[in-house]
Amino acid sequence: MKKHAFTLIELLVVITIVALLLAIITPALRKAKEYAKRVICSSNSRQTGLALGVYAENNDGKVVPLTRPDGGSTNNAMAHWGVVAFNPNYMDLSGMMIPLHLGILYREGLIETAEVFYCPAQPRNPNYPIPYNYDAYTKNDTVEWGTETYQNPGFGADYTRTSYNYWTYYETHLGNIGSYRPILIDNVQEWEVVPHRKGSATSDTVPQGLSALFGDGHVAFCTNENLWSDYTWNDKNSADGSYGDGPGNDNVAFERILRALQGK
Repeated sequence: MKKHAFTLIELLVVITIVALLLAIITPALRKAKEYAKRVICSSNSRQTGLALGVYAENNDGKVVPLTRPDGGSTNNAMAHWGVVAFNPNYMDLSGMMIPLHLGILYREGLIETAEVFYCPAQPRNPNYPIPYNYDAYTKNDTVEWGTETYQNPGFGADYTRTSYNYWTYYETHLGNIGSYRPILIDNVQEWEVVPHRKGSATSDTVPQGLSALFGDGHVAFCTNENLWSDYTWNDKNSADGSYGDGPGNDNVAFERILRALQGK
């Protein structure tokens, strides 16, 4: 029986067709993957919102307190916007780190897994020294979250941080915050760490939007154009004058982002 082999032209046609299909499918798969991360992020925010609500019910309507990273009362200077969950220098008499902000929800059993506090779209930039991912603080899930802290090369022991900013507007009761105010948002402390990017780069692409949990418990993916304006992002540190490095520790700049989330 005579065997038929592919000719060079047939192989080239097949390769061309496969390449064309990949070119069509790859962007769609990338979009689907990013959308899945956005859904998980919104689910994380919603679970955290439920836990914050239960905490308030158990504590006469009070919110999880917003404090400085050392546990002291917050002020207008800097509070790290609720991103710090544990401080290696803030321990109880037994030597266990005292929880702060979202860490309180985990330690009190209102959130079963701390992975909820980390957005799956959070960039992992090797040039950025501060990690905002669950694996970094659990040594790839080999230690319990909140029992050890991350050893930052060149900086020593670092805070255990979540990848969401928590904010109470200096209110002590959840009912006083208002339904329209965001109380939990994707990390915006620096431009390099904002998740949900339109491309794969972590610093030179504009994000698609921000996931936000509001005071009444609803979650929205906000895409307001003024979220990324030069006014909202303090561009005094920007190299090209287009986007700034983020609010850093500037409360005024941070609150501009919160107002932009409300469409103001």
